[in-house]
Amino acid sequence: MIREHGVSFLVIVSLIFLLPVFFVPGGALNLPNSKAVLLTIGASVGVLAFVYEAWKNQSLSLPAHKLFFAALALPAVYLLSALLSTPSSLSLFGYNFEVGTFGQILAGAALLTIAAVSFTGTSSVLKGLIALFVSLSLVALFTVLKLLSGGEWLTLGNFPGVAGSPVGSWTDLSVALALLSILSIIALNMLSMKRAVRVTVFVVFVLSILLSTVFNFQNALTLSLAASVILFFYFFKVESHYLSSQSREGRIFSKMTILPFALGLVSLIVLANPFITKDQRLAVAVSEMFGANNTDVRPTLSTTLSISKAALSQEALLGSGPNTFSRDWLIYRPAAINTTPFWGVTFPVGAGFIPTQVAATGILGTALWLAFFILLISLGLKFASDMPESRAERFVLLSSFSASLFLWASSFLYGPSLALLTLAFIMTGVFLAASRDTGLISVKSFNFDSTPSAKFYFSFILALAATGALALGFAGGQRGLAAFHYQRAIRISNTDGATLAEIEGNLEKAISYSAMDAYYVALSRINFAKAEVGANAATGTPEENRGIFEEGIARSIAAARSAVSVNPAGYDNWVTLGGVYSALVPEPLKVEGAYENALFAFNEASRRNPNNPELPLLLAQLELNRGEVERARSYIRSSIALKQDFAEAYILLAKLEVEAKNLPAAIASAEVLAQLSPDNPGVYFEIGLLKYSGRDFEGALESFEKALELLPEYANAKYYLGLTLLELGDKVGARQKFDELLASDPDNEALKNAIDSLESREEQRKR
Repeated sequence: MIREHGVSFLVIVSLIFLLPVFFVPGGALNLPNSKAVLLTIGASVGVLAFVYEAWKNQSLSLPAHKLFFAALALPAVYLLSALLSTPSSLSLFGYNFEVGTFGQILAGAALLTIAAVSFTGTSSVLKGLIALFVSLSLVALFTVLKLLSGGEWLTLGNFPGVAGSPVGSWTDLSVALALLSILSIIALNMLSMKRAVRVTVFVVFVLSILLSTVFNFQNALTLSLAASVILFFYFFKVESHYLSSQSREGRIFSKMTILPFALGLVSLIVLANPFITKDQRLAVAVSEMFGANNTDVRPTLSTTLSISKAALSQEALLGSGPNTFSRDWLIYRPAAINTTPFWGVTFPVGAGFIPTQVAATGILGTALWLAFFILLISLGLKFASDMPESRAERFVLLSSFSASLFLWASSFLYGPSLALLTLAFIMTGVFLAASRDTGLISVKSFNFDSTPSAKFYFSFILALAATGALALGFAGGQRGLAAFHYQRAIRISNTDGATLAEIEGNLEKAISYSAMDAYYVALSRINFAKAEVGANAATGTPEENRGIFEEGIARSIAAARSAVSVNPAGYDNWVTLGGVYSALVPEPLKVEGAYENALFAFNEASRRNPNNPELPLLLAQLELNRGEVERARSYIRSSIALKQDFAEAYILLAKLEVEAKNLPAAIASAEVLAQLSPDNPGVYFEIGLLKYSGRDFEGALESFEKALELLPEYANAKYYLGLTLLELGDKVGARQKFDELLASDPDNEALKNAIDSLESREEQRKR
């Protein structure tokens, strides 16, 4: 059968190897976009090869198991949910096949199907497992080199820091390393290997455990502990049965349980995280030793489920749509989040990938995912109760099942990268293939030439699959090119000497390939910057500058409107549109209707992010632009009600009070701000200025001294401290401050005048 599906088999094996290690050097495409390009190309080529091979053979044999058909049903549910979501484009393919989009699930299911059919025989499954093991071993070696260099080696435009890795984030790396340790245990206990190979695999096992300890991802360690317990009992109960007739049974048996025990013991110790000194715990000490202090911030499971419940109240059957959790988060997140440092963070997934799918795909999708996992576990239990006699067959079954189950289990606990989630699909297909070859499941064969109607139907299905593969590849190519130009625009914008025209050109190219709202938002901001250049230009005629300004504003509004049109559910799109119109409200740029359009846009943004304290401030600034101070105050109070420690709201409120010449109220707002930002010297300087203006020189003295305590070289604070000391009659102290400033800035006329004034006062006093 490998003859019949040789090319598609090679595609799957290549993907197994490449998914963890593939990247584009230099950062022309970031890592997620690189993986997306690999996925779409691999899936398209694999499906086309598979279709050609099936047509050439005029037959097809599929695993006759409910797990296989549940996997095939997943893309159908995701398609229905995506078509009913707003906008469909983000749910269908996202910006570039993000995890959980219809396109990513479709590609995963297609690769699962190809793997389940093209992997025939123990040797083919073994090749796939070797490809996975070698790939993950290269990731481990890469990680060791990064740790030894302190993160300075092998950045390659993609991997800053010690945790930078081609497999994904540090959490993905931890999961990959845990999987590597599990595969190593199974290989060392069940395969006959040459001594050099065995030593290499053992070294990989040790490295994977040590690296997992360094990165200390609790979920990965928990899964490792669970896997070690299962493997311990497997080798204790199952493999001992097949080894009982051999000589030296006790010694061989003990060796088979040592490695799972070691993995479990290390995982348990790191999870327990005991104190090694009075003030430091083990895991923290190990991570700090290698500079691998990482933070995993995600919504809790209870918060994720509460958001899912709210989303399902609007659309229960099919959910809010794939790839829409970030939108659901903004609408339904708990108000208490505003009291945390992560109030402004938008999470694309919740506690884990699978819990996030509850909101995304509704009751139908959730039921299908549960059925998928129940069927996977039941097939694994069937394998455990009906073991084949061949050790090689047991090895491929145990390895492929362990890899599949481990990767899927991890998706319950965090949001995996595209690479690892795709590997979960592929390894499930490999497990189905191994189960078929060992007789655990039956096979359903289709002969295309059996009847004319059968030939027609199968030809239609194969043509549909080929068309879908081409469409998938085309969509992936378009989005990949768009991502390339968008990232290029970002790189240019961070380069000295770059022009707005260069940035705009790349953004327009990105839009020509894939008209996504994020690209339009960036284009709107670039054109707004061009309008500002025209408005502030000191060269050129007034007419030319006016023309530049008007063209920039018009193009900025058009781009922002396009972003809203492409994705009306996007909060940022409405903010961008409202921001452009808000700038056209005050004189001398006042444009008729700008206030109404800005107000509408900001209110639409508020509907999509009702607990964001920044939006009332935008509305407050809008009202200030037209002179409505009391309305602005009302919006500022709304902002503070949403987030009582929102520094920006107190800054704006203090500014209003200063303009209203209400210094006590301005000082009160500034002092609240100081409590919120006790280490900010600028805040204390502003308080000092306010108190100095109100002739509260004692209070001003205290504030300026606090600012200088936090920032000793704060020149403005030192200057006003000198003036304050002068007002308090401390001429010696004032002269000292002025002299210190004059030493560092001898050409400062204001300082010279202050010193001259001080000297003249002293002379008058002596007379």
